[in-house]
Amino acid sequence: MLFVGLLVLSSIYGFAKGGRPEQIGAATFVSGVLASIALAHPVAFRFQGVEHGMLFVDTAMLGVFLWLSFKSTRFWPLWVSGMLVAELSVHAMRVAVPAVVPKAYMDAVALWSWIAQIILIAATWRHQRRLVRAGVDKSWKI
Repeated sequence: MLFVGLLVLSSIYGFAKGGRPEQIGAATFVSGVLASIALAHPVAFRFQGVEHGMLFVDTAMLGVFLWLSFKSTRFWPLWVSGMLVAELSVHAMRVAVPAVVPKAYMDAVALWSWIAQIILIAATWRHQRRLVRAGVDKSWKI
C-alpha cells in the first residue's frame, strides 16, 4: 500500500506540476504498474518463475524512457532507464539462477520502482525551480 501511495503522489505531482517529459514519465509509471498487475502470474504462483508479463512491461517502459532520454532536455529519464536495465537484469538472473528465493526476486524487481518514483518527484521539483528561476523550462531538444 505504501508503494501505491508513493505512485499516486509522484504521478499527481508529475502531472500537475511537471513539464511534458515528467507527465509522460508519470503516465508511463502508472500504465506500467497497471499492466504489471494485469500480466503477472496469479498470486499463488507469482515470482515462482520468471514473470514474463512484468518482463515485457519493463522492456516497454525502458523503450519509453530511452526515447525521453534522447528527445527531452531532461537528464532524469536516463537514470530511470538505467534502473530499468537493472530491473531487466534481475529478470535475466532469474532465468540463469532458477533457485533464487521468490521473495528475493520480488524485492529485487520492486526496489527500482520505488527509486524511480522518488526521481520523478525530484525531477518535477527541479522543473518547477527552473520555471521560477528562468520563467521557462524547454522540454524538448531541437
